[in-house]
Amino acid sequence: MQDLADIWREIEATAVSAGLDPTRFDESHKEILGHIVTFLQQPVPASHASVEEKNHWSRWLPRLAVGKNGDGERPSAPPPAPLIICGKPGTGKTTFLNVLDAVLRRVFALPDNIQPVMRKGSYHYTVSKRTLNGKPISLLSVKKWADLLHFYTWDRREHRMVTTDRAAFIRETLQPMRLIFADEVEMTGYAPTLPLLAQHGLLVIGSSNQHRFTQLEEMLVAPRIYTFSGVDLRAGSPADAIVQPDEPAWGIFNRLQKLPVQRQEQLAYQQQQIGNVLFVRLDFGTAVRAPLLENEWANFFQTLPWQVGDPLILLLDNFSLDILRTDYNAIIRFVSLFDLIEQQGIGVLVRNASAPAELSREALAHMKITIHAARGIPEAIKVKTAVGIDRCISRIGQAGHKAHQYLSTHKRGVEDADER
Repeated sequence: MQDLADIWREIEATAVSAGLDPTRFDESHKEILGHIVTFLQQPVPASHASVEEKNHWSRWLPRLAVGKNGDGERPSAPPPAPLIICGKPGTGKTTFLNVLDAVLRRVFALPDNIQPVMRKGSYHYTVSKRTLNGKPISLLSVKKWADLLHFYTWDRREHRMVTTDRAAFIRETLQPMRLIFADEVEMTGYAPTLPLLAQHGLLVIGSSNQHRFTQLEEMLVAPRIYTFSGVDLRAGSPADAIVQPDEPAWGIFNRLQKLPVQRQEQLAYQQQQIGNVLFVRLDFGTAVRAPLLENEWANFFQTLPWQVGDPLILLLDNFSLDILRTDYNAIIRFVSLFDLIEQQGIGVLVRNASAPAELSREALAHMKITIHAARGIPEAIKVKTAVGIDRCISRIGQAGHKAHQYLSTHKRGVEDADER
């Protein structure tokens, strides 16, 4: 049996190696770890229930009713209550999940069965793996978990849902993992992903900027809530991403602007490796009007000569918040882009050659007025998008800070390339 104190020391050591400050961890962090370790030290429950047990679950959970084929999707044991860490963006929720993911899988020899490319027959689904200390972890957003379950449920040849396929995927791939780490848990929009995973005996550990999870409560898998408070712990502020005309990075924008334009579907871009850093220039207005959400952005970055963890700086040229203030869909795409940027450790710089670039916490927060004033949009979607803006405010500052770190770390290589 693993000693909790030893595991906690591993948590602290891993946090330090990742450049984090473990002194910010408190008793709530230790309590979360204690619940997870207790769960892992219990015997693994039976994977399937009898027909009678499935009928029992279907009476109590009508929205997760058993399929006509008797897919065996109901466990015999009560579902473990999901653990959800709530709090404002930047309070260290996802960072703590990253560390837990890495340490607990190592200590308890738990596999991460989610590969960069998941396959079902001749079809495949691409997964953007997050990393900690350069090594991949299993943490995915709830949306990606939902997409992955849909991939294994949907029969593309017969165009129908096959719950037995989903049951097989959960049984063979997910259940050996024991733990499901999920980021960006929202009030609505994920049903029945989290309840379904919990009903299969998987312990879901999630993070969210919200505090009430009606769907989980309705599914009789009410979560255990923890709240992280305090100021934004992410390095940088949104203004750090802005490049001024007297800064060397302004010349890098000019340099890439002269290069041939390349295209990836509807996205036009220019790229160049300068020293050890890959720079990619996008016209901001064109980028946020292209129909790209998180998965499509991930596919775009995968076409580049770049691996997650290598230094990459995205140059957003002609940046203007006015484009977002008048375009609700552009706001959604903007948030999706920065969700992926945070996950993959990409640096970002922005400029506007014709007017001062406006990028501050106050200006971004004001965009929520545009969101709530939009017509014809369900209120739940507005709330979710406004939460995305809050998340984005913190992530823009982090991405700008990371870009300056890359420029500083690889300064000699970038300058040498300029001289050539």
